[in-house]
Amino acid sequence: MDEQIIIDCDIPGVRPARQRRSRELMVSLVNEGLALLNDHDFDTLSIETICERCDTTTGSFYARFESKEVFVTALQRLVVEDTRAKMVANYQSNRGPRGSLPYLLAWISKGAVTWYRNNEGLVRACLRRAGSDPGIWTPIRELGELQVSLALPQILNLLPGRPSNSEKQFVLFAFQILHGTLNNMVLINPGPFAIHHPHTGRMLSTAMLNLIERQR
Repeated sequence: MDEQIIIDCDIPGVRPARQRRSRELMVSLVNEGLALLNDHDFDTLSIETICERCDTTTGSFYARFESKEVFVTALQRLVVEDTRAKMVANYQSNRGPRGSLPYLLAWISKGAVTWYRNNEGLVRACLRRAGSDPGIWTPIRELGELQVSLALPQILNLLPGRPSNSEKQFVLFAFQILHGTLNNMVLINPGPFAIHHPHTGRMLSTAMLNLIERQR
């Protein structure tokens, strides 16, 4: 994650870090929190453990974050902001393959799977908290909507002829399959494929391609 995004964060309940040592501690707390969420749910995430790993006190933690709820919310917002900036840069720089629909969907799917793997613990914590606080999922949902808005014109441009509204709907549903499947893998891991299975990205891109192409 871009450390400047952490330092410049403006999130309710998060006190700004003004001194160099305070900024360094803020970065360390965020990174350790994200790492621990890969092995712990929200309820078992220990602020004491985070502080031990950062060689600081719980008092220093709560001087920067009002509560554990605020901390996890801040982690989510920071990851989303970092991802948003990188996603826009990737699409605007034309890094994705534009001449082939299968290659483009494979690139999209691989990127999505990689992101979920890297942020598995955070996504799981947010999904579980969304049961009691639906708004907690909004930033990640909006991130998915941003991806669709950036990718949709490129996908439609690769379809022969002038795509109909019905074909556009199938492209949108293909993204719902992508995001919904990955969320389900992270939350309950129903199998047989899991988020870390080596073929997950390829299977998802194939499913998206089949859905889109068979509607023509």
